[in-house]
Amino acid sequence: MAHMRSLNAVYPALRLPSAITTKLKLLAPKPCSYHSGKCFGKVRVLRRSGPSLTKVFRPKESSKGTCFASIATDVHSVSADNTETSANPDAPTFQDAIQRLQSYWASKGCAMYLPHNTEVGAGTMNPATFLRCMGPEPWNVCYPEPSIRPDDSRYGDNPNRVQRHTQFQVIMKPDPGNSQELYLGSLQALGIDTVAHDIRFVEDNWESPVLGAWGLGWEVWMDGMEVTQFTYFQQVGSVPLKAVCVEITYGLERIIMNLQGTYGEMFMQNEYEMSCFNMDEANVEEHKARFELYDKEARVMLEKRLPIPAYDQLLKSSHAFNILDARGAVGVTERATFFAKMRSLARQCSGLWLERREELGFPLGSTPEPEAPVAVSDVGVAPEGERTFVLEVGTEELPAQEVSSAARQLQALMSDLLTKQNLAHGDVTVGATPRRVTVTVQALQSRQPDRSNRMRGPPAKIAFDAEGKPSKAAEGFCRKVNAKDVTVCPTGI
Repeated sequence: MAHMRSLNAVYPALRLPSAITTKLKLLAPKPCSYHSGKCFGKVRVLRRSGPSLTKVFRPKESSKGTCFASIATDVHSVSADNTETSANPDAPTFQDAIQRLQSYWASKGCAMYLPHNTEVGAGTMNPATFLRCMGPEPWNVCYPEPSIRPDDSRYGDNPNRVQRHTQFQVIMKPDPGNSQELYLGSLQALGIDTVAHDIRFVEDNWESPVLGAWGLGWEVWMDGMEVTQFTYFQQVGSVPLKAVCVEITYGLERIIMNLQGTYGEMFMQNEYEMSCFNMDEANVEEHKARFELYDKEARVMLEKRLPIPAYDQLLKSSHAFNILDARGAVGVTERATFFAKMRSLARQCSGLWLERREELGFPLGSTPEPEAPVAVSDVGVAPEGERTFVLEVGTEELPAQEVSSAARQLQALMSDLLTKQNLAHGDVTVGATPRRVTVTVQALQSRQPDRSNRMRGPPAKIAFDAEGKPSKAAEGFCRKVNAKDVTVCPTGI
């Protein structure tokens, strides 16, 4: 148990997949200096099924100068006859994954774009997404994007929080209509069996106050870990979008860790040293000065009607702010001031970008208008007697609590509707999944029963003329109530 506590202390994020039945064996423990405890040199994890998992920790220095020991975790799969098997050799490398995604999305009509040449916090901030989402011009691109987030610096101790990670960004404008199916196809292109793995779309609407952007969508979980953000943009740069734009952002490190079963530390030194800079060494006053310089330069570029250079300066000022935030140098009041400046710049950049594209005549063309709904053809005569009736309602991915709520509402509304329409029926049952809700009505009558109602009409002296013929008042009343027969009754009946 002491050894396991040491392992968790060195790597608190290590969690074996739930499908794995584990049996830990400590092999040849090697005491070493790790604060006041001990750690071991090697652990073997034996299991019945699931992908292989190998974690390699390179020796590194802590903030106090203590050298942590190198820990290797070798994992061997065990078959039913307890025969050890090697790791899956077909798992793609990081480079293979990017190439496969590029090839897949290129086959779906996306141009292969390049990462931006300055620090961005996410692929969304690349001009290929932020600026190109606006306006009527169609735009389909895919590209990897190194994302720099100083506030996530953890000195390389936690693979779930790193100051530099790689996203793969896909932008499709307009929405192709089957973006979820295309996304699942891209997972298969990576070698992921979408049937064997638990793939879930969990509601997670996205927004960026700094960019004046927001959208509806989900985060995608694979085996309980978020690997993708899926968003339908509604607004960018405080500008409502005329053509809905779909963004798919893959977290490549997390996906590759799941496929390979490894988390290599090729960039451990980079992560550690940049964490030291972001959290401990960056000069606060100089970065505040840089923020003001970038902000000033951006406004000069706006005056010269150059939205792309202006947006570049906005990205630089945003990175300067992020470093200040990581250093803990931004108070509540200052934060509001910084955000207001960046939001103002984002709004002006987006507005000027649209003006410039309009002046150029939107050279990439316009997105096609939605097709008119197809007219309903003749459905023929309703069948006689009673039949089973099924209504299916397709939806976007619903949160779990909304699925049960939608089922209850549909059942109640259908029962009320049938009662009001005087349609006899049997049991009303519902079924629901995150993407569809169905209601089934047993023994539903195909038509309402005939009814005969006695209704009071106008007085006889008005309904008939002197010759006893119906007047226009009587004829109008009969047409209104679809009268089959008229009877003159004594007063009071």
